[in-house]
Amino acid sequence: MNLRGCFSDSARGCPSRSHVAVDVPSQPLVLPPAYGLAQVKNETYTAEGPISYWNAYVAVTQMGGQGNFSDPRLGIDVKHSPDMVSAKLPALRAYQHSLPSPPPPAGSVDAAVAERGRAVFDRTCASCHVSGSGTDNNNGKLHTPAETGVDGAYAARTADKGYRTTPLRGLWQHPPYFHDGSAATLADVVAHYNRVRALGLTTEQQRDLVEYLKSL
Repeated sequence: MNLRGCFSDSARGCPSRSHVAVDVPSQPLVLPPAYGLAQVKNETYTAEGPISYWNAYVAVTQMGGQGNFSDPRLGIDVKHSPDMVSAKLPALRAYQHSLPSPPPPAGSVDAAVAERGRAVFDRTCASCHVSGSGTDNNNGKLHTPAETGVDGAYAARTADKGYRTTPLRGLWQHPPYFHDGSAATLADVVAHYNRVRALGLTTEQQRDLVEYLKSL
């Protein structure tokens, strides 16, 4: 199951607007996958809130649902009576938590190469992509755009001005990568961090790491 799409950040994370202005240029964002969320605390790229926060935001402000959504940090306060959204959020969250991350297709991963890639990952990536959830954001950690080397325009519109480490679940199935889709492939992701974080990985180590990421 691959639930991806784009929405305009002319509304999302903008403290000055609660509704999309039709004449405001948009910066589309790649929606995170809807599976493998049971161990993920905050689903949005900038960690504004837990999964039900995201569901309520999309339902009320993006899909026009008759419900309530409020975030004083962002100057958003939408109320309807009766509220026909809030009561449905727990069931939606439970359903999303029940969706497992899809395994890679049979024969698509070289196990020996992926095992070498796991060793590279443990040395260079595991301090942020921590075991279990795959993100250090479950401990409240956010990273500045400068730390990640990705565009900071989206984070600048949000309350805490940072990005949470993206959980690594079913990566093989949902390119492009990063919040703005700026990395077309996993090889692009690895090359990006090898450069930005000065990891010093050889070409072979980068290939090994990509193979491991395909296995997640």
